[in-house]
Amino acid sequence: MTSSTGKLLFSLPVFLILLAYGATETPRLVCYFSNWAIYRPDIGSYGINDIPADMCTHIIYSFIGLSNVTWERLILDEELDVEKGGFDKFVALKKKYPHLKTQVAIGGWAEGGKKYSEMVRMKARRDSLIRSIVALMNQYGFDGFDLDWEYPAATDRGGTFSDKNNFFYFVEELRTAFDKAGKGWEITMAVPMAPFRLNEGYHVPELCELVNAIHVMSYDLRGNWAGFADVHSPLYRRPHDQYAYEKLNVHDGLQLWEDKGCPANKLVVGIPLYGRTFTLSQGNNNKKPGTYINKEAGGGAPGKYTGAKGFLAYYEICMELQKPDNGWTKEYDQAGKVPYMYKDTQWVGYEDADSIVYKMKFLKEKKYLGAMVWAVDMDDFRGLCGPVNPLMTTIYNCLKGYTVTPKNYKTTPRPEWDRPPSTPASTGENKPKPTKPTEPTKPTESTKIPEWTTEWTTETSRPTTPTTLKPIDDDEVACNGQNIIPSKDCATYYICDHGKPIKARCAPGLIYHSSKFICDWPANADREECRHVRSI
Repeated sequence: MTSSTGKLLFSLPVFLILLAYGATETPRLVCYFSNWAIYRPDIGSYGINDIPADMCTHIIYSFIGLSNVTWERLILDEELDVEKGGFDKFVALKKKYPHLKTQVAIGGWAEGGKKYSEMVRMKARRDSLIRSIVALMNQYGFDGFDLDWEYPAATDRGGTFSDKNNFFYFVEELRTAFDKAGKGWEITMAVPMAPFRLNEGYHVPELCELVNAIHVMSYDLRGNWAGFADVHSPLYRRPHDQYAYEKLNVHDGLQLWEDKGCPANKLVVGIPLYGRTFTLSQGNNNKKPGTYINKEAGGGAPGKYTGAKGFLAYYEICMELQKPDNGWTKEYDQAGKVPYMYKDTQWVGYEDADSIVYKMKFLKEKKYLGAMVWAVDMDDFRGLCGPVNPLMTTIYNCLKGYTVTPKNYKTTPRPEWDRPPSTPASTGENKPKPTKPTEPTKPTESTKIPEWTTEWTTETSRPTTPTTLKPIDDDEVACNGQNIIPSKDCATYYICDHGKPIKARCAPGLIYHSSKFICDWPANADREECRHVRSI
């Protein structure tokens, strides 16, 4: 696989860049390993030697973190990862499986986003982290580094307006450092599918040129936070999917990345080896996807081994189903190509071997780079319900004989204002520049922030054809299926999340452009009253 050296030539049309992407190659089966799985009780405990490294092409040790004092990489479990030899044992798997590539991931949901935003904002901090990453790679012999910042420019996660450009600078500088090391280290990236997340935080074509693979987190698309029971990884849209959920499925999410300029042979489809669980409302006899839940319950009952509400590992699910007189009813969502099961008030949406076969067929038809799993420690790794690792085995078998070939792309070059600007000088803070789309800052105190409890939250993309919306007063806000609503205050606007408006503010010095759906300079305003705003 080829990678860019030094700065990208942004003057080249994007379609010429895409033509440079690699030739035919072997598909990937990327296995994320959560190191804390070792602490699960009894038969749930999972260690490095349990990883089916014979099936994985890449294994990723999750996670390390970031110090907000030194701005260097931070080992989150020093005893497990270093003192007990976690990193060394992980990398040593290559001796037994020479085909294997070992990576380490930084970030994850629990790390939050604020300190990552603060890190990328200043070049000195970016340099500090990159130096420490290079040292870690050399010390332990990893083959690649996975970026799992959730998410650049996500104001609900501590992000800021400038993250989109600054994150690109960081990846560009990391690529340069890795190329300079001359050891063939890979850079991969775990990314969301929600349109507003991509618009806020990712220069898609340029990032896809810099990294070796994009790991699309095509799961957690539904959950207790949504207010209804549903499978969290539907392959296709179903009749009951409305508003923000119409295109929140695996097919449309992967297509969005392609539409934004990322070639199919860089995209890896995420497959969850766990289910999302719900507690239905008392007396609710409707068991179909989309049915009402008791949201205050916080999800379904916790599993015996994973111990978290709203969540069950696949081995916990299959053990429930195989119990004699278990009382569970299993059904299949034919439109979404995913299974679900229910018992009394408990409802579980998950993946099984059959649903994975559908996803793998889709993956191969679309010529994607391969599949990744979160996480390998949640398959039936002890064979409690039958053969060992049935889901991993299904993915592995489906990839046999599949060869990744690049598609022919005809991508329209993006306008200059939508491309990342040149890397700034090392002074750190920079004057804000208009970018598309806007990244809102924190909601005002009067706005209730939704409870963010999942890998990422959902939203629909802005309309492809700009339509000017009439600005409204704060007390008149109603989403009514809209995504972004301008306010009479030139610097503010509303993002509609699950039908609820969240007030957001442009970066200082910018105003909201209601027909372009971006924050822009006052001189470019589409509203006369906003053109002469000097200080916001």
